[in-house]
Amino acid sequence: MKIGLRVYFLLIFTMFGCNSKQLQEGRLNPEVLDEYQLSSEKIVHPALVNPLKIFSNEDFLFVFENNRISPDKPLIHVFTLPDLVYQISKGQMGFGPFEIPSADLLQPISSKNEFLVYSGMDKKMVKYSLADSSLLGIDEFRMPASNTPLGLFYLLSDSTFLGMSTFDENKFVEVDILGTKKKGFGAWDVIEGKEKMSYFHHFLLNNGWFKTDQSQEIIVNASIFRDRLEIFNINSKEIITLDGPSLELPLFEYYREDMPLNIPISNPYRYRDVYITVDKIYALYGGLTEAHFKKTGELALDVFVLTKAGVPLYRFKLDRSISSIVVDQKQEKLFGLTTDEDPGIAVFELPTDLK
Repeated sequence: MKIGLRVYFLLIFTMFGCNSKQLQEGRLNPEVLDEYQLSSEKIVHPALVNPLKIFSNEDFLFVFENNRISPDKPLIHVFTLPDLVYQISKGQMGFGPFEIPSADLLQPISSKNEFLVYSGMDKKMVKYSLADSSLLGIDEFRMPASNTPLGLFYLLSDSTFLGMSTFDENKFVEVDILGTKKKGFGAWDVIEGKEKMSYFHHFLLNNGWFKTDQSQEIIVNASIFRDRLEIFNINSKEIITLDGPSLELPLFEYYREDMPLNIPISNPYRYRDVYITVDKIYALYGGLTEAHFKKTGELALDVFVLTKAGVPLYRFKLDRSISSIVVDQKQEKLFGLTTDEDPGIAVFELPTDLK
């Protein structure tokens, strides 16, 4: 029996074409991902005042406070993993020697008894010791003035800094110890109808949560204003861009190249944090507006899980809104800061049968 060409090609498309679980390269589409519901318990500790961010290494979870707290309160609290036993607080607020006005980033280092924190307000890194009870650091280093200023950045093993520049043609920029640009990687996308946007505007549109893994294999930028994840491989210098769930840009305006973008508060905030383990990327996603948050207290209820090469794997639906995440793969737990009126640490049990 002969089959018409139209029917034949329909059969071929059905067998080999796009199915409901197929992933489109460079696109994060939640509709095609398997979904898992995660339940949590909440832990509250009196040391926490207005917790803003969490980080971790192999042994400890670090809670960074919002610098709007009373200046006599410490900015950093240290808990053991995975049991969350309180160990010590650090971070005397201020601009003096070994003080820190804000705690913005945990710099990976090999020491188990020391940790390094970057303050964007003072452009310096402060080293702390877990062996003493002082709130002050034991050493500090201030980022030199640079013609290629970086937003957030990491110190690499070759004593260079890698970050996203606020005024440069490249997305990712490597700067030496004197503040001189050495290399740049990736050009900003030209947006149709917005060809006159400055490098500063592109930085603001794409800016977000800037994280690396403990071994500094990759750096991930998770944008807060648009649905975009950018994965930068520190060794190969390859950049993988993953857009979605939405492909639409936020509504915004710009007036002068040296003025910030006007991004109305009515736009939803997209990614809220990102965490990188040995083999996976966990991207905390909101997609909710400021009005929704004020009404419900919900900031983010979804986590997208990807490989380090940017391949989406599955999606976690959280039973509690959180604002920052850490993942302990060994103990199969996800930790987050709650967004309710009495903030604490939420502990989620991860599914045990996932690869």
